Amino acid sequence: MFGRASVFLVLGFSGILLMYTQNLFTFSSDSVDVYTQYYKNTMAENIASSAANLACNRFFLDPTWTSGYSNVSFNGGTFSATVSSVASNRKKITATGTYSGITKTVEVIFQPSSFARFGYYGAIMPGNLYYVTGDTVSGPMHVQGKLNVWGSPVFTGKVTTKNGLKKYDAATDPQFLGGYESGVNLPLPSTLNTVSADAASGGKLFSNTDVWLTFNANGSVDYKVGAAGIWTNAMLSTFAPNGVIAVEKGNLHIKGTLQGKVTLGASLSSGVSNGNIYLDDDIVYNTDPTDPNCPDMLGLVATNNVIITDNADNKHDINVNASIFSLKGGLQAENYSTIPYCGSIRLTGGLIEYQAQATGVFDPYSGAITHGYNSNIRFDERFMTHVPPSFPTSSSYEVLTWFE
Repeated sequence: MFGRASVFLVLGFSGILLMYTQNLFTFSSDSVDVYTQYYKNTMAENIASSAANLACNRFFLDPTWTSGYSNVSFNGGTFSATVSSVASNRKKITATGTYSGITKTVEVIFQPSSFARFGYYGAIMPGNLYYVTGDTVSGPMHVQGKLNVWGSPVFTGKVTTKNGLKKYDAATDPQFLGGYESGVNLPLPSTLNTVSADAASGGKLFSNTDVWLTFNANGSVDYKVGAAGIWTNAMLSTFAPNGVIAVEKGNLHIKGTLQGKVTLGASLSSGVSNGNIYLDDDIVYNTDPTDPNCPDMLGLVATNNVIITDNADNKHDINVNASIFSLKGGLQAENYSTIPYCGSIRLTGGLIEYQAQATGVFDPYSGAITHGYNSNIRFDERFMTHVPPSFPTSSSYEVLTWFE
């Protein structure tokens, strides 16, 4: 009995071992197949990503490049890439990579880079204007020329220049906390036609006149056309559905509390008597712009200057929430050399100007502003990812989305 039981026991263990061995061989075979398939998929994905990077590089160097690639041999497989136009002024690169019969696709969408992404931009920096010890510039900064520095000014965002630095002396040591790069060419656009066109199509466009706008916290605006005009109230959602309000051959006078996303534009006919935006008092958001969830956003786009009006409301500081763009001028204070000291310009947003303008008179002996304003500019970090409607863009593109 004992011997027969031993035989059954050995046969049982042998059967179990055979089944385990068979399963082990099957599992090993399946593992090889899975690994092989994984390898092929990975290679196809890598080839597609490489094609997308190559195409992006060509597009960054030449935004007019549209020829793409077709069946280019690469790393044991092939790739192709096409460039197409999508909604608005965006471009899309579609790159495919094929390896051992498997094809993967990468799609990259670009949009023109907005000037609102600068805390400060200056096309021309006057030779007698320096950033000095005690100055702090917030956000990305670009100077389309030389950046003049004296002592140890602090720049918190990345700084780029076209022609390098002009240091006052050998001891000058600017602090570039976000990095510094020279040789970057980023000119201003030649015109502001897009703002007027968008105001005429879906927004509100005025012509050959000055316009006064007072924004209200309930999302409405009071406006009048001409100095002797009658004030009228309208909700922004119906007054300018796309958020763009502009005047051609005239000036804008603005103030108030904005609820919503708006861009205000002023273009000129000739000279400097029009194409200006006057700040008649504070222009601020209904929600604090330091709140990352703030839904309000303002762009001020002037062909000439953005001017702080010489009036009673502006004699004790002025608060501005906006990204300011001046195509041929800059931010200035009216009668800056004769008005008394009026406190600070507190700008939360950004300043993009052709050339720095005067906002006050500095006494080098007392180290104080004797007329006009001090400046305190804080970059609105939201402008890194979202910008006011129809705000001017550069000729370069940036990646908006990357899908694999």
